[in-house]
Amino acid sequence: MLRWIGRLLALAVTLLVVVTAATGILLWASLPKHEGERRLPGLGDRVIVERDALGVPTINAATRLDLARATGYVHAQERFFQMDLARRGGAGEVAALVGKAALPFDRRRAIYRFRARARDRMLDLPQAQQDLLYAYADGVNAGLADLNAQPFEYLLLRTAPEPWTAEDSLLVAASMYFMLTDERAERALRLERLEAATPPALHRYLVPETTPWDAPLLGEPGALPEPPAADAYDLRAMPPAWFEGTPAAIRHLAGLGSNSLAVSGDHTADGRALVAGDMHLDLGVPNTWFRARMRVPADDAETGLDLNGVTLPGLPFLIAGSNGRVAWAFTNSYGVWSERIRLRRDGQGNVLGPEGPVPVTDHQHRITVAGGDTHTVTVRETPWGPVLPGDDAGPAHALRWLPLVPGVLNLDIMAMERAEGIEDALAALNGAGIPPQSALIASRDGRIAWTIAGRMPRRAGPAPQRPVPSTAPRPWQGWLDDDAYPRIVDPPGGRLVAANARLVDGEALAMIGDGGYAFGARQQRLRELVNDADAPVAPADALAMQGDVRSRYLDAWAAVLRAALDDPAAASHAWAPEVRAALDGWEARALADDPLYRLVRLWHDATHNRVMHALTAPVRAEHPGFAMHGFPVAQAAVLDLARRQPPHLLDPRHDSWPAFLLAVMDGVITADAETGSVDWRARSWGDSNRLAMRHPLSGALPGLHRLLDMPERALSGDSDVPRVQGPGFGASQRMVITPGDEASSLFHMPGGQSGHPLSAHYRDGHRAWVEVAETPLLPGEPVARLTLRP
Repeated sequence: MLRWIGRLLALAVTLLVVVTAATGILLWASLPKHEGERRLPGLGDRVIVERDALGVPTINAATRLDLARATGYVHAQERFFQMDLARRGGAGEVAALVGKAALPFDRRRAIYRFRARARDRMLDLPQAQQDLLYAYADGVNAGLADLNAQPFEYLLLRTAPEPWTAEDSLLVAASMYFMLTDERAERALRLERLEAATPPALHRYLVPETTPWDAPLLGEPGALPEPPAADAYDLRAMPPAWFEGTPAAIRHLAGLGSNSLAVSGDHTADGRALVAGDMHLDLGVPNTWFRARMRVPADDAETGLDLNGVTLPGLPFLIAGSNGRVAWAFTNSYGVWSERIRLRRDGQGNVLGPEGPVPVTDHQHRITVAGGDTHTVTVRETPWGPVLPGDDAGPAHALRWLPLVPGVLNLDIMAMERAEGIEDALAALNGAGIPPQSALIASRDGRIAWTIAGRMPRRAGPAPQRPVPSTAPRPWQGWLDDDAYPRIVDPPGGRLVAANARLVDGEALAMIGDGGYAFGARQQRLRELVNDADAPVAPADALAMQGDVRSRYLDAWAAVLRAALDDPAAASHAWAPEVRAALDGWEARALADDPLYRLVRLWHDATHNRVMHALTAPVRAEHPGFAMHGFPVAQAAVLDLARRQPPHLLDPRHDSWPAFLLAVMDGVITADAETGSVDWRARSWGDSNRLAMRHPLSGALPGLHRLLDMPERALSGDSDVPRVQGPGFGASQRMVITPGDEASSLFHMPGGQSGHPLSAHYRDGHRAWVEVAETPLLPGEPVARLTLRP
């Protein structure tokens, strides 16, 4: 018997060794090709791909079509699974890859019917753009086929990758609209509910057009409206049950948006302008962007290209960076790019438009689930767009959303590749097929400019902030002409700063609308740094500004906490003397090793959430899930209340504002004690702000996260300082570019170039990003050379 047990154990060990060895062989086999010669059908001439020590490719092609084909090959070799998730996410086809767990996600995306729309939009593109996408798709499929084994993710999922199609690139483009716009116009619904349940004085106060924290490019910061008086809104007169429950964690407190700045040649050493940008996104593995240098020989001005910056795997062009003559950077615009249309009906149940009944069409959308199951979703389409599933009892809404409209998904941003100066860049960006972005531009002749990049609808009036009845005049009336776009060219001060907060006023603001602008404190701090910088401004100076961690906003909250600790109510709190003494050394810097910053920040968040919970109690009484997501400017009102301390706007379960503020701190300190920390000084900001940058499949098997995820570590930075940083959110890249002097320009990004965990380039750029280090934009000396032949 023991002999048989021994044999079975030996067999089990042998099988484990064989399986492990086979898995290792397959993993190594799926590594991308960096050296030698490979055949790439369809090329007009050979393409040379050189990689530097970080794996950054320089793709040298004879024509733009060859460049697109080779870029597809490189993207597929390094990042195919990422591309696959992006196209499936855009189309609502993730369940076919990962199974039933993704079915709710696919159902939510089904109403947009992006797969069918992408096929139609392909036919609308100019022939040259279609040719480019077909060439890119051919390159992707060749790159995928040229791997000796399929990407490792498909081994884990026990499936096979499907070929890339030209329309898939449009799905990748569509996926960015989900990330950067309000895809269901939910903010409009929340605002309507807030206004219906509260007096005008409250919602004017919570959602003001201007705040003292603003730092716009056009216009000035403004004073807050007065809070509602006690005879208009008194929390003490409301039912006590309305204030119970756990306050919602307001999402925008955890991070929002991006930074960019531009400095004209009048303020640099060589007379060239400078632009810097860091796009803040959810952080995952691999990183959103793929660095590249893309070159076509400069035989003449029309064919030569030398592009440096970031590409998006799935698309064949540069997203942001430099063409050697101009450089550009983006921050999200947070305009109103989606609208809810409240459907009105006649006595026969017909949906009414401004001129009478309108057609409503049903489409059967099929969702495939891995394993063979198929689910069918009925999608109702109106002239405005799809009918949204009901949020709760109430009238039906249709959605008017930018990427659903013909003409929006295009490749017009590629005109930036050949822009000679500011005017060319403005023309290329206005109307480009990207989610509308706030764009800063710098040129090698020393000029700078700002505009909105992306298609903007022409409206009969201001961008609506609330649902619009279907019987109202058509909300969008074509596209805004380029010369009508908001623009700032050659500003007198020679400096521009954008950080997702309000940038304009008046007519320009009415055109863009407020789709949830970021709170202005970060933009204000960045402008302060740029305006106070000693001339000449160098790339290293701009990078240091991007890495700044001083919080003027939290400094204001620390003053509120000091006042509460000086109140007699503090005498009953054992921790109060230590915290009060510590505040004498307060620096308001979001440093990973600072315990006081963590304490003040957690207290601020809890205070904000509880104040908003109380102020919106009547809304929640009617809509229990209501929370003030999408209204970052409300932070100004909460701070104002904490300073003014009006009794009628205090949660009635507390006797005074100091008692309330101290009770919130009690909760923060108690929560620490419950997790094993007996002293608030034992935990620093980095304990709460710890990087969690994960691969989407890292939880599939025990221990896999060690292979796939970036190392966990404490990081400096926060949501309202230039160095935006949260556990899973932050700068997806940082760059500082002087067009015409790319050799002195800087760049880094989290993670590495490759999506393969056994690649030397899976993590090798990560440390520079963590340390906000000065690393060059241009690739270094080549260490590997791959020749692609027709």
